[in-house]
Amino acid sequence: MILPGCNSQDLGYRVSKLLNAEMCRVEFKRFPDGELYVRVLSDVKDRDVYVISTQHNQNDAIVESILISDALEDEGANTIHLVAPYLAYARQDKKFNKGEPISIRALGKMYSHIYDSIYTVNPHETHIESFFTVPFIYGDAIPKIGKYFLNKLNNPVVLSPDKGAVKMAKTVSEILNCEYDYLEKVRLSPTEIKIHPKNLDVNGNDVLIVDDIISTGGTMATAIKMLKESGANKIVAACVHPLLIGDALNKLYMAGANEVIGTDTYISEVSRISVDTVIANMIKNE
Repeated sequence: MILPGCNSQDLGYRVSKLLNAEMCRVEFKRFPDGELYVRVLSDVKDRDVYVISTQHNQNDAIVESILISDALEDEGANTIHLVAPYLAYARQDKKFNKGEPISIRALGKMYSHIYDSIYTVNPHETHIESFFTVPFIYGDAIPKIGKYFLNKLNNPVVLSPDKGAVKMAKTVSEILNCEYDYLEKVRLSPTEIKIHPKNLDVNGNDVLIVDDIISTGGTMATAIKMLKESGANKIVAACVHPLLIGDALNKLYMAGANEVIGTDTYISEVSRISVDTVIANMIKNE
């Protein structure tokens, strides 16, 4: 059975159709004091239930996942699985200062007690798997980004924002049958930096910049501006998780981006690519 979280009702429905699985009816509401209420209305006894809940409103989604798991256990579900296409706190994966928690480790301990497995899409760091004592399965939405842009760009070049993400650019470039590179940051002075492709000349090319997350958009905006100055034609910024905090989207367009595209792991106004098949395939293959 597929149980859609409050913010993943459409995604949950599409995954259920791909898997030919029954949808679970669940009620959500909020009490006047802000506390959450969930109620599982379908018969889940002896069923394997997959809770699809993207955690873009992080704290509410975490509480919701706890309450749903408790309700499903009480109602006799056979196994309970959390599918969080965007996994909240996953970027808080290490300690920088004394006294800090490793937040995803703390959540990993909790999830491992109340769920039989955890699924996500393109976690920022894959080593967080070690914080879970149940199976931690992650899918890759980067190929879907590549397929989305097939035949939509002229003479394209694919770039990653840094060397660490160059595998993403390579994956997309193979789908688009074009060259790829990564952006290199060069400090010209204490206050001035230059960002440019390490090896390629983008003059006259359409450029697709691919990353897993666009958050505040600051570095991406600087890169877009400099790519424009280098003679790039159309510039598109694409990512799996379009957090786009504050005025990030405006920042990218003002820098010269022609288009910003993301997936529906994190619901935003640029979420035009669905990870429904990525999730369905993960569930099907386990």
